[in-house]
Amino acid sequence: MNRWSEIHKLIQSADKILLSTHVNPDGDGIGSEAALYYSLKNQGKECRILNPSGLNEEYQQIFDFTKFEEYDRAAHKDWLVGVDLAIIFDVGDYDRLQELGEDLKELNVKTISIDHHPHRNPNGFMHTLHDLSASATGYLIYEYLCYAADQVGEELILGREEAEGLYIALMTDTGSFRYSNTTPEAHEMASELIRQGVNPYELYAAVYESSPVERLRLLGAALESIRLSADGALAWFTVTRDMMWKTGGKSEYIGGFTDMVRSVKGAEVALMINEQSDDRCRINFRSKGKIKINALARKLGGGGHEFAAGATVRLSLDEAINKVVPMAETEIETQLAKLK
Repeated sequence: MNRWSEIHKLIQSADKILLSTHVNPDGDGIGSEAALYYSLKNQGKECRILNPSGLNEEYQQIFDFTKFEEYDRAAHKDWLVGVDLAIIFDVGDYDRLQELGEDLKELNVKTISIDHHPHRNPNGFMHTLHDLSASATGYLIYEYLCYAADQVGEELILGREEAEGLYIALMTDTGSFRYSNTTPEAHEMASELIRQGVNPYELYAAVYESSPVERLRLLGAALESIRLSADGALAWFTVTRDMMWKTGGKSEYIGGFTDMVRSVKGAEVALMINEQSDDRCRINFRSKGKIKINALARKLGGGGHEFAAGATVRLSLDEAINKVVPMAETEIETQLAKLK
């Protein structure tokens, strides 16, 4: 039996479908939503995208951002009552759905999780398709759409919005085909999407070459804070509320900062500590591939991939620095010693 057969039956039998992804959605979650949204709408299904938070500016340039609604309990919960199926993309922890997840549970809405992350808290999902070997959740959606087309004896022909959504998902989660999760299958998928009309440079430019000047000022402030430890194997930095205020930055601007710091010569792991409030910080780890950091993220209550992971901790900035940096140093030194 094909692994998509059960999910396909659930989708085909549903008339009113919700699509969602995690809080602070990235290109993989958004692109997956867009691709399946337009496919379902073309089938005549009632479909709506409701996310725990809104779109970053770069994605508003690519997609019709009015289709991506930020969930508001007062405005949207009544609509949830009649939903037959909720399909959730790229969520390794059910709690990242926030209020939307709570309401789906309360209303006992049938849920499907489609993802390529290790799952820390999958208990809210009734059905799952998780493939850790997939380059992106968007790759899985592409595979599903191919399967669905095959069920009716057709080749997969994608509309512009579907193809661009899938390409954005793949491009962003593979770091523009630079990361270790870039597989032959990922390149084959990209090749097919280009054949179907995707313009790679236009999408790359929209995501990576349209930064507000405030983002670059915030990046500059963050780069000035870089510190090296563990004999240079750890490059860590902070993004503080004061930096945000002085540069006019926004929380959504920090995506990609840790990837840039990972490029420091000699560093094996980059660590960002992002101050969000007096007693909360967001922790982000990126590894070049020698050091596995998802176990470290789990110790902090988070999770992620072996080489890209994060967590949110209930600590002040100073407390987070004093706790997380030594933990990261110890983990790196331990793993490097084993590699010798």
